[in-house]
Amino acid sequence: MNKKDIKILVADDTPVNVKIIQKFLEPRGFEVISAVNGQDAVDKFSEERPDIILMDIMMPVKDGYEATKEIKALTGDDWVPLIFLSAKSTIEDQIIGIRTGGDDYLTKPVDLSLLEAKLEAMLRIVNMQRKLNVATEKLKKFAGRASVEIELAKNLMDKMAEKKESVEPENFQLYAEAAEEISGDMALSYQCQGEGDSAKQYFMLADATGHGLTAAISLVPLSQLFYHLASMGENIADIAMQINQRLHSILPPDRFVAATLGFVDQAQGTIEIWNGANPIPVLLNTKGQVRHRFELTSFCLGMVSDTVFSAKTETIQYDEDCELLFFSDGVIDAKNENGEIFGNEGINRSLALPLQANHIMFDRIKDDLNAFRDHDNKVDDICLLSIKCRV
Repeated sequence: MNKKDIKILVADDTPVNVKIIQKFLEPRGFEVISAVNGQDAVDKFSEERPDIILMDIMMPVKDGYEATKEIKALTGDDWVPLIFLSAKSTIEDQIIGIRTGGDDYLTKPVDLSLLEAKLEAMLRIVNMQRKLNVATEKLKKFAGRASVEIELAKNLMDKMAEKKESVEPENFQLYAEAAEEISGDMALSYQCQGEGDSAKQYFMLADATGHGLTAAISLVPLSQLFYHLASMGENIADIAMQINQRLHSILPPDRFVAATLGFVDQAQGTIEIWNGANPIPVLLNTKGQVRHRFELTSFCLGMVSDTVFSAKTETIQYDEDCELLFFSDGVIDAKNENGEIFGNEGINRSLALPLQANHIMFDRIKDDLNAFRDHDNKVDDICLLSIKCRV
């Protein structure tokens, strides 16, 4: 940075002192602004916003200490180096000056070569601060643009993933929290029409690789295909196979989606599940007792080709009202302040005690999870889904 860009405010009520410093600094490329007392120094600072200040202490109207306090209050987040130049030469005087807000202290008569060295040191810091300010402004503009773009992406993805029904069915409960601005987890539900209220219902819990927008983008083709195939009445195995085929063809090799697909036929009392690398789904009765764990699992969607992919499903019968629970990895991997994970152990602890009347396990696990985890350290997107299955 050219020294001609640097303004130095010299505050001293003795004109000859100002003149000496001015004649020393101006040939070296600095712009010098003078003030004749403390109040004048405050006023000149407000008007000129100098880069460095040389401040006398004993001045009329307002002394250097008071002027320094007011100037420091005006600088805000910026750092403006201030050097006291004073005939008050004791260690106690220097300590007071530094504690008042001074960044350095030179006693009069001032050694001009030492003053020049001090200014060079201050100048290096001023130059770094200017570069930092420029970088900060660029970051602010970038952050502003990024915020707008993220909001646009969220709105677009919400529209693209939107299903026909605008209201979730009554038996569908979801707890979701994103690790970043946009979640890479998604829960979907589709009710078959013309079969009575919620008689047949498709659902999916999907967890894309990574976090944020890059993860969420992987879910757009998945959600659109899920609703299309569900509306066509396709079976779960075919839905899993076709979604895998689509994702495998369009996603990069390191991008895939852990998912659980399910179908509940309440008229027949059957539940069919395909699970691709998500935590094991659990079926509970109304007392919170585990009736079944769906152990069968396959590859993530999009990970392997059709020749390797398994669309095998697991089907069970139920003869009483039940609650079907699904989890994304974020539930398992949630950490507390000590770095301990919630894990399957946390889920099993929640499952261990019977439920009170009119309660569901979804609420207990959600409450236990939130009581356990460190909310300032979001490890992964969290998705907890409950489907009530009625007879």
